[in-house]
Amino acid sequence: MLDDGLFPAPPAIPRRSGSGSRVPVIPDPDLPLSKRAQQRFWKHVVRGDDDRCWIWVGAISSPDGYGRFTWQQDRRRRTVSAHRVALMIAHGGELPVGLVGEHYCCEPLCVRVGEGHLRLTTQAINLARAVALGRHSSNHEVVASFDRAARSFRVRDAVLDGWNEQALRAAQGGLPAAEDQPGLW
Repeated sequence: MLDDGLFPAPPAIPRRSGSGSRVPVIPDPDLPLSKRAQQRFWKHVVRGDDDRCWIWVGAISSPDGYGRFTWQQDRRRRTVSAHRVALMIAHGGELPVGLVGEHYCCEPLCVRVGEGHLRLTTQAINLARAVALGRHSSNHEVVASFDRAARSFRVRDAVLDGWNEQALRAAQGGLPAAEDQPGLW
């Protein structure tokens, strides 16, 4: 369950406790990110050298190809886009209403906050930049969502066992594009 407000929260999912009884786990869009969850988050990141991306190697959402991170505390659970979690960590908590994460590096799995990578912006600015770069074409699909997810799975697999520049570059290429779309990578 994403906490983006687009979909209602699903019902609680019963989980087995240590005694075997079923205990409901409640989705909680306001569950704060604990220090323990932050430590677990960074275990799913492979950091590139110098100014390269930091690639999320945890769960990936299909069809959009963005990383997802879930944490749980006291039978409450929250799932958020991995890049949003990175921004929450960098900015010390919840992000201001109306701001979104923009991948200036054009890598959906990048969780490196800073110049040239991931930054806070408005949705309008993010979409305007996406249109200017050919990642979004008004209300027309430029790249099929399935292809975005497949690309992200390839990128994750390329660095899953450690940074591999050659494998990463190969995985980042080959994304189908419209005829008039400029290349992203």
